[in-house]
Amino acid sequence: MPTTTDRLPLSTALPLRGLLAVAFAWFAGMAAMALVIRPDAVVVFGPADRMIPVVVASDGALLDAGRFHVAARTGTATVGSLYAAGAWLVWPILGKGCGRS
Repeated sequence: MPTTTDRLPLSTALPLRGLLAVAFAWFAGMAAMALVIRPDAVVVFGPADRMIPVVVASDGALLDAGRFHVAARTGTATVGSLYAAGAWLVWPILGKGCGRS
């Protein structure tokens, strides 16, 4: 008696392209929102040694920093100046919490 294995057809397999499209749209949407709403606090992904001087120069306040991220009150810095300093992504901090007081 031969055994058979059931295989999922391609149409029911994990929709990898769809998941990638959703992830890209979410990341891009968060980055675009930071440009549109001019947030008081942001999380910046990029080299912290280049982001911290931009925040300090704009009278911002450093909330948290790691190797590849900085959370800060923006002061007079704009999201554009953070991108100009080499930020990979800048996301707004929208709600209370996450270091925000």
